[in-house]
Order: sequence, then C-alpha cells, then structure tokens
Amino acid sequence: MAAAWNTALSFTPPLFGVAITKKRFTHELLCRAGNFTCNFLPNDKADIVHSCGRVSGAEVDKVARFRLELEPSQVISSPGLREAYAILECTLESTVTFGDHDLFVGKVVAVHYRPDCFDENGALRPERVDPTLYLGADTYVTTDANSLVRRPRRPTL
Repeated sequence: MAAAWNTALSFTPPLFGVAITKKRFTHELLCRAGNFTCNFLPNDKADIVHSCGRVSGAEVDKVARFRLELEPSQVISSPGLREAYAILECTLESTVTFGDHDLFVGKVVAVHYRPDCFDENGALRPERVDPTLYLGADTYVTTDANSLVRRPRRPTL
C-alpha cells in the first residue's frame, strides 16, 4: 500500500515507523508476515503511489494491475519495488496503537538504493531524483532542486 504516515525513528538501532489503520488489508498482511519493505518512488511514479493507495489488495492484484516489478529482498520475505530509488527491508519490532492507527516499528535490516541519488553523507540529491511527497487530500508535490541549501554537518560556532 502507499503509506503517507511514515518516518525514521532511530539511528541506533536503525528503526523506521509506518502508521496503518486496522481497516487496511496491509495491516493484516504486515501482522502475518512480521516484516515489510518501505519503497521510495520518484515523483514521475506518483500515479502508481496514488493508485496503490486508492485500491485494496484484498480486492485487486496491484502488482498485475499497475504492472509493478518486484525484486526479492536480501534478508526478509517481503519484496521491494524495482522502480524505487531506495528500499528499506524491515523486521517488525513492535506495534503501538495510537487512536485509529497502529504504528508499526520496523528494524531496518537491509537498505538498497541507487547510489547516484544520494551524496557521500547519505542525503538525497534532489537534482538527481524528484521524491514523491504527499501533502494530503490526494495532493502530491516534489522538491525544487534550485531551493536546495546544504549546511555544515557540524556548527562552526
């Protein structure tokens, strides 16, 4: 599924979180599998992101309908998307309920990425890839590489 609510949670150990309502078929699949991938798609694939977020995998084979190309993970059983510029393989560490969503906390056990899309410090290079950013209400945007400002990693004060 396309999950709008996701975030890095910790460097050590490397943890990533995604919030999913119990109403989603993905919720059931994630609980059963005990692992998941987070796939980051460029903005030219925003139609795929949107479509995957609007139909249920319980009713539609999204891989077939949207002609997604899967690639096997190295550590876990859940596959990644070949179209992604970055993929996190995560094992489920914990689940915490917040209101009508559960926060699935995954330990990142493998990372796959297109090296040309990231700099030597691991930061995304928006001049090389336009990330898909979801604003809510079926609205997407990407970054403007011309607005990029890089600051020193350590303050010089």
